[in-house]
This record gives sequence, C-alpha cells and structure tokens, in this order.
Amino acid sequence: MRSLTRLQRWLQAVYEIDVDYDVMDFLITDQALAQTLQGDASRAACPEKLLLYQAPGELAITLYLAPEVLAGLATGNVARSPQDAQAFCQAIEGVSHFLYLAWRAGFDRELTQLELELQAEIDKFIGLLVLNGAAQPPDGTSLCSWLFDHATFEQGLDPQTLARYQAAHFYAGHYCRQLDQQYLQIHDGPGLTRELRRFYRQDQHGKLGMIGSLPA
Repeated sequence: MRSLTRLQRWLQAVYEIDVDYDVMDFLITDQALAQTLQGDASRAACPEKLLLYQAPGELAITLYLAPEVLAGLATGNVARSPQDAQAFCQAIEGVSHFLYLAWRAGFDRELTQLELELQAEIDKFIGLLVLNGAAQPPDGTSLCSWLFDHATFEQGLDPQTLARYQAAHFYAGHYCRQLDQQYLQIHDGPGLTRELRRFYRQDQHGKLGMIGSLPA
C-alpha cells in the first residue's frame, strides 16, 4: 500500500508542491464503511471515492479504494494487463483528488468538483505515460485514444453528476491531446513540466480558459 505514498510524492514532484499529509493516513478499504460515511447506500459501489465532511473551520477527508485496486497497483507494472492499467487509473485518481484538495485547503482556497475531476483525468494521462512499467513507454496519441475515446460512466448517476464527469472527460481529452502535440511529440520535457505546473495552479476559470485557448 505504500505505493500510494509513492504516487503522492511523484505527483508533488511533478507539480512542485508541498503537502504535509500522507494519503495513507486517510485511506480506508472497507466498502461498507465507505457507504456508511457516504450516507447513500442506494448508490452503486465504486472502487474509488473521496469522502468529505465540512464544518466551520474543519474539513475531514477519507479516501476509499477497493482492495482490488490496491492489489492491481501492487504489481508495479501498469502495462501488464488492462486490469492493472485500470487499477492504476483508479488509484491515481484517488491520490490526485486527495492531493489537490489538501493542497488547495492549505491555502484556504475553494475549488469545484469539476476542477477535481479534470485534474484527475490529466494526472491519469501523465501517470500512465511515465509510470507504466513497460520497456517501451506508450506514445501520447495511443494513450489519449485509450483514455478518452472509449470511456464509460457509472450507471445510475444523477444528470448533474454525469454532466460534470462528461465535461471533465471532454476538456481533459482536448488538453492531453494538445500536450501530446505541443510537447511530447517533440520531446520537450521541460516545456511540458512548466505547462503542467502552470495549469495545476489555475482555478476552474483559469483551467478552462487555458484549454479554450488551444487549437481545436
């Protein structure tokens, strides 16, 4: 399970940010407990959830990851099978959510759920690109196709939640394809890092503005 800590530290290095908390201290793997904390037993179980409780001057965070996600992550080879790649995506989504929320909370800055989902989609792309464990890293074009062209969404979502997931997926897909064209295909690693760090520090308006300014 310490792989989650390594994922967090890697993301912190990518974005050049400091967060004093370790995601492992906020992790649960009991599905029944997660559904109890969520307070909505009618919603279908999913392998990753960030659960929040907010009161004046207080923010409580719990990250649920299903045991099979952690088991898949433990292989250390994302490229071994589609199942391991999916487990990696679910794990990095959870860590991304936790880290982004904790970092923004440290500055007492609000954020939207769309920002949270959008950033996680981008973190999946970068994580799969760099941490896949394959002898030959995937090219950005094929990775974008795998991540963004054949996605399915959880059944039974309310229309507002579904629309938010779809929007995050759409904007992230456009952004990651532009990252591929502008930086990956010409092997401009420093330029990519600068772009990612600038994007990470934007609020929702800034993020969507950066994406909107990109070529169609």
